[in-house]
Amino acid sequence: MESTQLTDYQDAPVLSGRVARRRIRMREALLVAGAKQFAAHGINTVSVEDLLAEADISRATFYGFFTSKYNLLEELLNPIFEKGIREICALEECSPRDALQGVYRVYIDLWRTHREGMLLIPVVDPATFKHFESQHQGLNEALLSVLIRAEKADLLRNGSAKYSLRVLARTAIPLLKVYDGHPSGEALFEDAMRVLLMNAD
Repeated sequence: MESTQLTDYQDAPVLSGRVARRRIRMREALLVAGAKQFAAHGINTVSVEDLLAEADISRATFYGFFTSKYNLLEELLNPIFEKGIREICALEECSPRDALQGVYRVYIDLWRTHREGMLLIPVVDPATFKHFESQHQGLNEALLSVLIRAEKADLLRNGSAKYSLRVLARTAIPLLKVYDGHPSGEALFEDAMRVLLMNAD
């Protein structure tokens, strides 16, 4: 009896660890399924049933992790906004030129770590945007702060922080997608962003 209890006690942490790892795998499968489905079909047209079928996971399991498809989408996009804001705010310590060039590297870093989520940002529709409006505003404010310093230092090709923010918003992710997989893709992306945003030296 005592021997059985000891064995059960010793096995419990192993089983608990297995369960935890399995839960992590299921959650990751749902996030991957969400990124794939949302990117391919748009956010509004994808249903929870589509996500369940893609991830091969039950409805009960889905709702054990997320309250809705929008909550899943938040889990894909919020880390991008949080990391982006944190890294861009850290550029305040740099010179205006280094900070502006640092923005390109922040985009590259986000692409490396959150590629699937980055691909979703351009396809977020107005109805879904409300779920991310404050985070998006925070990222824009951080970017604008860097761009205003660059404007004051006469570094911007178009002379305007506001217009440069539009250029970033409309071109950065599509350019990352264009150069994805190219052996010199990151360098080409940085070169392209410099041409689009910065005055020639």
